[in-house]
Amino acid sequence: FEFHASEKITDSLKKLIIDQASSLDEYQASAVAEVTGDCLKDKEVRLLRKVSAIGSESSDERLKRSITLAQEKGAGAWLTVLPLGSLGWVLNKEEFRDAIRLRYGWQIPNIPAFCVCGKKNS
Repeated sequence: FEFHASEKITDSLKKLIIDQASSLDEYQASAVAEVTGDCLKDKEVRLLRKVSAIGSESSDERLKRSITLAQEKGAGAWLTVLPLGSLGWVLNKEEFRDAIRLRYGWQIPNIPAFCVCGKKNS
């Protein structure tokens, strides 16, 4: 899919190169922007269908919940935030790995069997 989208987006430039154009006067940036937008919409629709299919076919409730939570607005914002220590927005490697595992519902390795309060960890 990505390769075909790239071909569509760069088609006008490819034609200019093949024609050995000496300037970019014939290059229409607005047309390229429109094609790019169409490709992005197609990609979004394709990915939404794929996620919907995964969610509807799966009997795993944790997976369905993970998909729902990951789709919420701002759910991935913490992945792109600047690590500012003064605001407490810093995760070390272990904390980051654990956060990723929690996000995707994966098992966290080396977790103690019991909490410091004495209850069993779940």
